Amino acid sequence: MLIGGTIGVFDLLHVGHLRFLQAARQRCDRLQVGVGADDLLARTKRRPVIDEHQRLELLAGLRCVDAVCRFDIGLDQTAASAEWIAAWGIERLFVSDDWRGSARWQRLEPLLAQRGIGCLWLPYTAGISTSLIRQRIAEPEPDAR
Repeated sequence: MLIGGTIGVFDLLHVGHLRFLQAARQRCDRLQVGVGADDLLARTKRRPVIDEHQRLELLAGLRCVDAVCRFDIGLDQTAASAEWIAAWGIERLFVSDDWRGSARWQRLEPLLAQRGIGCLWLPYTAGISTSLIRQRIAEPEPDAR
């Protein structure tokens, strides 16, 4: 049985998230999803709109997801995150290909490979992202006169 995993924020769950998770699940027998903790994201990115408990519940409710957990180690803490991912018991980590070649993944991918965990890069759904949704929400409504 091949156990796969992926990690992310999954804020403002959208079709890009769903397509990514479905593609990941098609490539493993069990899919585990790690969700970034609110306090971690507040320190490293920005506080999510949807709190971590609700994001965990939303993901757990998806048919393509077998298990969810919270993570609070940032991927920029390369050695610590590699240890956490290895202890998670997965054999393959699914990563969105928009991260391919980033400094973070150039450091992290070899550390995971040393632990027997392969990274598989999956397509990014163009035209949809949490950042774009946030921008759309922040835009003023056009004058409907």
